[in-house]
Amino acid sequence: MSADNTTVQNRSEIVFLYDAVDTNPNGDPLTEENRPRVDDYTEEAIVTDVRLKRVVRDYLDREGHSILVKASGGEARDDKNDRYAELFEQIDEDNEEDVIDTFLDLAADVRLFGDSMAFEDAPTEQSFTGPVQFNFGRSMHPVHEVTHGKTSVLAADSEDGGAGGNMFSEHRVAYAMLRFHGVVDENAATTTNLTENDVDLLEDGLWYGTRELTNTSSKRGHEPRLLLRVEYTDDEYHVGDLHRSISLTPQTDGPKAMRDVSHATIECDDMLGLLDDHRDRIEHVDVRASRRLQISAHNEEGGPERLEATLKATLGAEAVTVQYD
Repeated sequence: MSADNTTVQNRSEIVFLYDAVDTNPNGDPLTEENRPRVDDYTEEAIVTDVRLKRVVRDYLDREGHSILVKASGGEARDDKNDRYAELFEQIDEDNEEDVIDTFLDLAADVRLFGDSMAFEDAPTEQSFTGPVQFNFGRSMHPVHEVTHGKTSVLAADSEDGGAGGNMFSEHRVAYAMLRFHGVVDENAATTTNLTENDVDLLEDGLWYGTRELTNTSSKRGHEPRLLLRVEYTDDEYHVGDLHRSISLTPQTDGPKAMRDVSHATIECDDMLGLLDDHRDRIEHVDVRASRRLQISAHNEEGGPERLEATLKATLGAEAVTVQYD
């Protein structure tokens, strides 16, 4: 669908898959050496919703969209009072009619994710509930965690005459196909002025922001694989848990042996059945898919084109938009 500046009217449900190879998808700072978050019982890798929102925020920031919550350590982060003042340097306060609306117009991340507004110069004492919420992401399979010993050598010589350095360990997962579920709530959208354009930016942030994580050593190896957003026709309605209707079948000796997206097939039959059951309440489905993704739909395997064909057969061609990458 074409984007516009109107406030979001319909609820959407999001399923987002990306994989991580030889990397630490989301380190836990409370553990030794920032180990990957892994469920002790299921051995599934875990990525918090905060980490995913950071991906989107950083993408918006790089693309020149104003945000309130900067990345930790960023030059312009400081505190929220400073960020608020910096945002308002962009406008002519003499022409300011509504402080809160002006603030929301400037802060793209607040329109998406809300904010507690717990800072001294906040334009309101009321917090904003974010229209866009995600659950914790989990890998669709148990992961194999590996540890690498490394040596850091400093440029300066030590007092004893040798090059300075130290030993340290890095903990990474060999492979993880991570699965997120999110909801865009139309009621909260009216309080943050979330627009259809903003939702398009959200999709861009999820897709391209995840890919751009490869620019850092600890996050190198991330690739977006599937993004599906289902927009419903009815207010206050969505299927719920749509992500759990997508499963993964390893094409190796076991899930821990996977090392590449080609080593797994994404099973979509259950999801297609759910969408078929609710097709009268579905307005549109946006899909972004990696061409390397292997899909099983209606008991036939193929590339992402297989998913496009079955979605269009289920919902109608006019109700489905697909982008390949």
